[in-house]
Amino acid sequence: MTHPTRIDPALCASLVPLNALKPESLADLLRKAQLQTLPRGQTLFKIGDDARAALYLLKGEVHLLDAADKALARVVGGEASGQHRLAHQSPRRVTARCVTEVEVLTVDAGLLDVMLTWDQTGAIEVSELGGGQDSDDWMAKLLQIRTFQMVPPANLQAMFMRMEPVNAKPGEVIVQQGAEGDYFYVIMSGRCLVTREPKAGKPIKLAELEPGSCFGEEALISEAQRNATVTAMVPTSLMRLSKADFRQLLNEPLARKVALAEAEQRVARGEARWLDVRLPTEFATGSLPGALNLPLYVLRMKLASLDTKVQWIVCCDSGRRSSAAAFVLTQKGFSASVLDGGLPPQSV
Repeated sequence: MTHPTRIDPALCASLVPLNALKPESLADLLRKAQLQTLPRGQTLFKIGDDARAALYLLKGEVHLLDAADKALARVVGGEASGQHRLAHQSPRRVTARCVTEVEVLTVDAGLLDVMLTWDQTGAIEVSELGGGQDSDDWMAKLLQIRTFQMVPPANLQAMFMRMEPVNAKPGEVIVQQGAEGDYFYVIMSGRCLVTREPKAGKPIKLAELEPGSCFGEEALISEAQRNATVTAMVPTSLMRLSKADFRQLLNEPLARKVALAEAEQRVARGEARWLDVRLPTEFATGSLPGALNLPLYVLRMKLASLDTKVQWIVCCDSGRRSSAAAFVLTQKGFSASVLDGGLPPQSV
């Protein structure tokens, strides 16, 4: 039976990683979630099923079974075992069956992953967008940013050639919070206001951007929706780069992907280290040997703790957060690769 009533966010206080979401993000997620009461004997999922839904056991008991129907683990709602997603690897490696009547919270696994990436990059992304003094030489200012210093010259030349100019009037919205990411922007002249709009109340001012400032890259990297609104404060001229061109010319050359087998060999030879950017509560459930846990949302604040001489292989459960983290590391001059496809099932 599915409960049609609004789901109380308080139910998620101990659920990992739902309890790490910002209130407005959690509210968005729960609006599309389901709360179900299921009878004893009900099968929640079978071995080989796609893990498109993240299931949390709130009440009752579920057994995780192998292919021979042998119980491998017991999960009880309200206890520590019920605080994490039920066997969320995809495809499912176990079968989950109710041994009592249960209450299950079901959320969209893909949306949850996007929300985590959005929340853990959004506030920091905007706070670091500030540019320097007013100047018409926006191109020179752009090239002072470490990220662009590391892009191959041919890519930079192609980027400047493919950028297109756009003008915005005072009060005109350039980027709308919640919209899909389509362009990367650089301010040539003028000034922009960055705000975040909570579900209730007035917009929150996050930053003012000057010539030479750039914005919009995080949504293009992480496939998340725009996490803030950018509005022209005065007549403003910008250059923009399409999502496809941004990925081809900027993101792909900087964010190198490495397969699991090759990554393990590099680590075994002492040539690289694992950097796991999941939440500590996720990390505690399983990780790669010797991995350093530095959650994405604190990465920029903790960069000084990382050895610049080390090659870092960045990992998370899906690859989305690790891609955003690798871009940040590369911006700051670190050698970073992304574990292609995310962590193996036994580590998540």
